[in-house]
Amino acid sequence: MDITEHKRHIIITAVIAVVLTGILVATIVATPLINQIHSRAELSAASFADAEAASIRAAFDQHHNLAAQTASRSELARKLAQYLEGEITRTELAEFTRPRLEDAAEGLTNLQAILRYDADGSELIRIGPIADALPARLPFEEQLDILVYPLASGTTSPPLLHVASPITSEDQVVGYDLLLFSLNSLRSLFEGPDNSQICLLDSDRTKRITLDRTTGQFVMTAADPCLADQLKVQTSKEGESFRATLEDGTRVMSFLRPLPDYDWEVHVWAETNEIFGTVIRDIVFSVMVTLALSLLAGLLAWRSLRPVLRRMAQQASELARSNEELQQAQRKIRRQADYDLLTGLPNRAALLNSLGQAINRAKGDASRFALMFVDLDHFKPVNDRYGHQAGDELLKVIAKRLEGCIREEDVVGRHGGDEFLVITSPLANTDDAEVIAQKIIAVAAQPFRIEDDAVQVGASVGVAIYPDNGATVTELLQASDAAMYRAKASGRSGVSFA
Repeated sequence: MDITEHKRHIIITAVIAVVLTGILVATIVATPLINQIHSRAELSAASFADAEAASIRAAFDQHHNLAAQTASRSELARKLAQYLEGEITRTELAEFTRPRLEDAAEGLTNLQAILRYDADGSELIRIGPIADALPARLPFEEQLDILVYPLASGTTSPPLLHVASPITSEDQVVGYDLLLFSLNSLRSLFEGPDNSQICLLDSDRTKRITLDRTTGQFVMTAADPCLADQLKVQTSKEGESFRATLEDGTRVMSFLRPLPDYDWEVHVWAETNEIFGTVIRDIVFSVMVTLALSLLAGLLAWRSLRPVLRRMAQQASELARSNEELQQAQRKIRRQADYDLLTGLPNRAALLNSLGQAINRAKGDASRFALMFVDLDHFKPVNDRYGHQAGDELLKVIAKRLEGCIREEDVVGRHGGDEFLVITSPLANTDDAEVIAQKIIAVAAQPFRIEDDAVQVGASVGVAIYPDNGATVTELLQASDAAMYRAKASGRSGVSFA
């Protein structure tokens, strides 16, 4: 072998060695980072499915609370109990109930109908935009469901959220309320990119709720189009994920998430290009750059890969930030489940939980506390004259005044409508409850300015003392509610003890 041939052989060997070394080094450095980005992309997609499921469950919980608030009106429950005892006629019951149910329905967004049943499930009254168009006999079911109904016009209603709540009087179930809502509150959750889809399936896989993107309307179909149903993938308590191929050859990744406490589950799928597209493009680009630059030298290949790796690290950071935003959204949803959206005070569910905790504490240390049922006087005329927006502003001002006049350890929240509850900390004597109640009446009576008018409402306060007037949540609520009505009957803007 002459010198020229030997030199050529050394150069070829060196070039091959450099190329192989460059590829090996790039592979060793890039593979762990690419795997990490791939895993984070899949985790981010799963977190999105978790957030969608949590949002839909929170919407179901919120509608359940609305149904419970409607059914909790004590004066309507007492009338229904009188009807069941034969003390009043059905006509008298309807005349008393209808205007009060219509008043309760005014603030319920997306409400389509309210149907009130007696304890045997016989319908007594119905109100709402489509109430008269619904079938004459609607069987009562307690379980939350989504159903369609034939209408008097010969058409079929859109899917309606079916929420029920029992009506109780003196711890006895005297009837039920059935509320039918449109699904518009879920619209923002179902609207998404064209290469993805969100749907609801009942646990028995008999019906499927989707948003038709052509018409913009919710539709109910059989479960046949569902990928999970076709592949017979079951949903575990923790949820499942799987990959599949659509009829047109599109590859997708699907996530199944159950809704705890409800017989429904959320299915979310997206094209794999949507989830992993950026990662795949970066991988292809990295390989091409590596091959091209490794022809020159392993060192140059490594230096040229640095901007690509920085880009991958940036994407990983963006994925982590997106995951954090999803977690913040979940925390916000959990807060909305416990606080009234208008006033920011604890809502009815949170108040009942706080009242139960107060009873347990009082049992432990043999102390006494007061539950105050506060109902605003002359609030409806303000709504009627100035509109609901002015009424909402007045409620927010009243809420701030109530927070400012109670003690630091006391709890105040919105029970519903223009009703508030105050749970005091332990009392030395009942005179302390009288002082707090008078403060509440005083701040509620302060003028409120609307359109240059000085508007004045008031408050009637019913006070129940634990354990003198009740030892359970229900007993204290009923005692304070009855005392409040005695205060109203005595001329309003006063205090009455149970």
